[in-house]
Amino acid sequence: MTAEVLVNEPVDLLYRVMPSGAIRPTSFIWRHQTRYVDTIGRTWEERVQGATLRCFMIQTVEGNTFEIRFDPAQDQWFIQRAWLRDLVV
Repeated sequence: MTAEVLVNEPVDLLYRVMPSGAIRPTSFIWRHQTRYVDTIGRTWEERVQGATLRCFMIQTVEGNTFEIRFDPAQDQWFIQRAWLRDLVV
């Protein structure tokens, strides 16, 4: 069973910058556990309180899905929402 969780927490994230300039998240540490990105789905930009955020829908190798966001003005990554299998956090 998968449960949607509103997270809205800062996160330490590693990413690659591709030759095209695209950002590709590779792994992140959330709640003391390293999570490795398996698949990057939809990407988009969103304006929140005057800031333009880069948003990514990713799936980890464990099969959990996360909506992660990057605020370039604050140089900060955070997890907005998570869809967790068996609610393991």
